[in-house]
Amino acid sequence: MEHTRVTAEELRDALHTAIREHSSGVEWVRWLDASVALCNYSFRNVVLITLQMPYASQVARSEVWRKLGRTVSADEQNREIRILAPVIQQGSRRTVYAASDAELELERGRSARGGGRLVGFKVASVWDISQTDGPALLPASAPAGGASLSDLWRALAHEIHSAGLMLVEGDPGYRNLDGITDHQARTVTIRNGLEDITAVARLAHEVARLRMHNPRAMASPEDVMCRGVREVEAESVAYLLMAHHGWSAGGSSFQYIASWAAAVNRREPEKVIERTGTRVVSVSRRLIESVDRHVRRAGPSQRHASALDQLALRRDATERPFDGPAW
Repeated sequence: MEHTRVTAEELRDALHTAIREHSSGVEWVRWLDASVALCNYSFRNVVLITLQMPYASQVARSEVWRKLGRTVSADEQNREIRILAPVIQQGSRRTVYAASDAELELERGRSARGGGRLVGFKVASVWDISQTDGPALLPASAPAGGASLSDLWRALAHEIHSAGLMLVEGDPGYRNLDGITDHQARTVTIRNGLEDITAVARLAHEVARLRMHNPRAMASPEDVMCRGVREVEAESVAYLLMAHHGWSAGGSSFQYIASWAAAVNRREPEKVIERTGTRVVSVSRRLIESVDRHVRRAGPSQRHASALDQLALRRDATERPFDGPAW
């Protein structure tokens, strides 16, 4: 994207073009990885940032960099990264770019600080740390959470129990599945004998399903979301949670991203992908906050278990009663 004056509508068009032309599994993973580093930005802005600067790692407004003791380099002043910033209406004030109902729905979970109503978006400028000068900051590549696999298993088990379900290690009943949620039996089953990282990633997948997909709505004939979208959503949330804590979990269903998006909306698959990305980033960040709170409460005695303790920790997590809040 050339660094010329652009409007919010032009930025939106560039966003949709980028998603439509680069909707491969590889690109989806790149956007997810960028979402981990750019944790203060929405999915649409993560895509816009990576479109303009593929290797951006820490991005902020110029005034934020000044507070951190850094300034935008003189030769980078006119090379800003353009994003879409929300416009909050405090009265009858008009905005340049009025958002559609669908776009406002994407932002429904983001409440405006100090009141007001989200009515649209405007172009805002940010810069990557590589475009600034000043004292060194903590590396963005360091895992933000850094929890062990046993930490994550306990915290995710807590999520299951808090939802009123029982976590079971055993046979899911299907040869090609490593985990399954049975809403009638109120159980989440993870295949016994899996490698630790695979088991935790699958448990995160099932927790994501519980948070994102209402079983009654899924059974409704009016439900238009295809199974491929649900798989990508749950697997992407699990991917982001694991990445936040420095663990790599592959996404086997990501390679089909273009086909399932077109199956839902053949004319505008990019809008399906944008909506999916928005849901994934929103849900994953809430889940990360919940898991991190549980890990902090667990205390040091539970946070440094060796790999040999994994099975015992899992068994403890499935049998121990939890009294966490329901979501």
